[in-house]
Amino acid sequence: MSSKYLRRELQDLKPYIVDRASYKIRLDANESFIKPEKYLLDEMKEAVNSALFNRYPDADSERVCTLYANYAGISSGNIMAGNGSDELIQIIVNTIVEQREKVVILNPDFSMYSFYTEVGGGLPIFVESDEEFQVDVHKLLEKIKEVNPKMVILSNPNNPTGGIIEREKLITLVEESSCLVVIDEAYYEFYGESLVDVVNKYDNLIILRTCSKAAGMAAIRLGFLITNVELLKELKSIKPPFNVNSISQSFGEVILKNREIISLNSYEIIKERELLLKELRKFKELKLFKTKANFVLLSYKKAKALNSELLEKGIKIRSFGGGRLKNCLRITIGSKAENKVLVDVMDNFFIKGGN
Repeated sequence: MSSKYLRRELQDLKPYIVDRASYKIRLDANESFIKPEKYLLDEMKEAVNSALFNRYPDADSERVCTLYANYAGISSGNIMAGNGSDELIQIIVNTIVEQREKVVILNPDFSMYSFYTEVGGGLPIFVESDEEFQVDVHKLLEKIKEVNPKMVILSNPNNPTGGIIEREKLITLVEESSCLVVIDEAYYEFYGESLVDVVNKYDNLIILRTCSKAAGMAAIRLGFLITNVELLKELKSIKPPFNVNSISQSFGEVILKNREIISLNSYEIIKERELLLKELRKFKELKLFKTKANFVLLSYKKAKALNSELLEKGIKIRSFGGGRLKNCLRITIGSKAENKVLVDVMDNFFIKGGN
């Protein structure tokens, strides 16, 4: 792409393209298959009816931040809300990373880390995980010491692999890094381990959370940034004043006032994840990677053909073009009925020879 207006360093940047096609079953975006219960929807309707549409939203999202702080077990003075985790990633980059400064990112990991780094003028530096997509923290620290980055950012559990870095290793990473360490805990509820409890101990640690996964509220685009008070002040200095709209705030409040639903959702999704994995293990042609998220990553030499078969049957999963994820497919955990349809289609595919 060429433009007389676009910054030169962004002219080769690949946009994040969202598939707008309609599918019978969507298992490609790591969303929850669980819709809100009627009592929650009724509370949301009440929130809409009482909304002040002629007024700007609360600039600090104070009520929903306080509720999420209580949920996460931290002080409300350690938290900031954002228009999804994406906006929070962008705020971090724009606040911390200067032109041509380096940001260390795992490969593979969430693509928006490198996207926002490049948009902000930074340089992504990739560190490869091993063949099983496990991360060697000592290797990661060696790269950090070698390139002297301004920041390292990673997801834990990892998206798209579902793999994890143990808490002790993450603490070592934070303690031995001279740069900022951002840990995206979007899939925390499916794993259960967090570093939220030590955000005040370290001056270089930021945690990201979201309501899009276990809370099942992807539509409202509500995320949270958790860090120490001093760093939070700096990040708030460039946050747009009305970045989270009133409806998203009020819907988030409804969910967090009924936060037991998050645990119930997590339990149900994990249960279906284990059942799906059990079924997928029957297909010996597949290589399955360990997962602590609401999806499973698999590798198959004829992944393109399998993906085409699923698309033909109206099932959308995530197919990766090449690089480290060549021949890999990522399947979001669906409902019991959705997973059965998926497995049945795959069964027929392998019966026919997997071509």
